Amino acid sequence: MLLSLTRPSLSGMLLLLLVSNLHQCETVTSTSTQDYEAEQSVVSLKDLIDHALTLSQTTYDITMEMRKLFFSDGFSSKMFQKFVLGFLKDNKHMIKTLNSCHTFSLNTPETVKEAREISLEEFVNIILRIVHAWDNPLHHLVTKLRGMKGAPDAILLKAKGIESINKELLKSIMMILSKVHPGREENKDYPVWNDLESLQAADEELHFFALYKLFYCLRLDAYTVDLYLKYLRCELIGGEICSAVKF
Repeated sequence: MLLSLTRPSLSGMLLLLLVSNLHQCETVTSTSTQDYEAEQSVVSLKDLIDHALTLSQTTYDITMEMRKLFFSDGFSSKMFQKFVLGFLKDNKHMIKTLNSCHTFSLNTPETVKEAREISLEEFVNIILRIVHAWDNPLHHLVTKLRGMKGAPDAILLKAKGIESINKELLKSIMMILSKVHPGREENKDYPVWNDLESLQAADEELHFFALYKLFYCLRLDAYTVDLYLKYLRCELIGGEICSAVKF
């Protein structure tokens, strides 16, 4: 369900908090390895997964809010509606386009049965690779929106928030991996995002279409990461959340 865009929400408050924290972090030169290792030893696996779940759910909520803004604001609504109408007229083009998200190259489980055939440390690595694959696109999204004439401040703020949350989520999942399998290194074979040229194109329709596709793919991956984290919590911690794990 879409969250209200006119009243405070959990996602909105967390977004502002994370953006504020990001600005504070920019003033800090470095964090010692000892401090990082101490943080890992103190925080429990349950707390790490619950924190990651809060971040993933917030990413999904804000992404849905942004999508609603893009369809309703005069800045982009005509273009986005045009793309939807075009898809309705050309199903082959729709299927080809919307099946080309850059993370679709990953071999990900589609059922709980398939997930259970993968070791937990490899499952965490899959989550890590999905989240890391959005680091570059989100950076370029914020850069693009900053320079787009007429781009609403609300959209830019949400894009900055998601970029910040994604970095925090990446850190949390790396810590989870170190708990699940100490000494295991992350798989650095990340999916490559190839839509930068389209996003930066001078042609208005081309760069708006890149935005449309980016948000479509981001929404899918935010949902997938959230689902995978719920599965991981169920497998490692158990509890009522297991009833929500349905691939």
